[in-house]
Amino acid sequence: MNRRVEHRPWLLLSLPLACLLLGGCGQSVAPEILALREQLIVPQEPQGAITIEQARQQVEDDPNVTLTVKVGNRNFPEWSAENQATFYVSEGFPGSDYNVGPDHDPSTCPFCKWKWKEEDSLAVVHVVDESGEVLPYSAETVLDVAPGSTLTIQGDGSVDESGFLNVRLTGLFVHP
Repeated sequence: MNRRVEHRPWLLLSLPLACLLLGGCGQSVAPEILALREQLIVPQEPQGAITIEQARQQVEDDPNVTLTVKVGNRNFPEWSAENQATFYVSEGFPGSDYNVGPDHDPSTCPFCKWKWKEEDSLAVVHVVDESGEVLPYSAETVLDVAPGSTLTIQGDGSVDESGFLNVRLTGLFVHP
């Protein structure tokens, strides 16, 4: 059986238009945000990560920190401010007593009750511009990360008046 194949150039030309129309109303990312992501996100995991607890103890002598963390914190459902590139992270360092699963509640665990220190399990990360000001976008928009994502972050650390580690982000690796 011999079939004749017809060429329909209009079909090929309509494909890109269909893709655009079927793509929906997704939000586009501003060029300055894409440039910032490119500047902050590193292609390989930085070496030398330490725990939040260790970083709190060392930042007075050496503010440069590298941490493996999880985005979000069980005590703060709103992990990122809407108009500020500041977000909470929890300990994610493998083997740390503070790297607990989502179903573990330290307030009901006999071991954690006597050992747990909130300030050793949580840090606050700030994405800042060249002048040191926190960017006026949500961290979710700037970094395209979600709660529970595991990251290795680099930055300049300091301990605030409440004893919590604050990190001015200089580099970020998103774990697959």
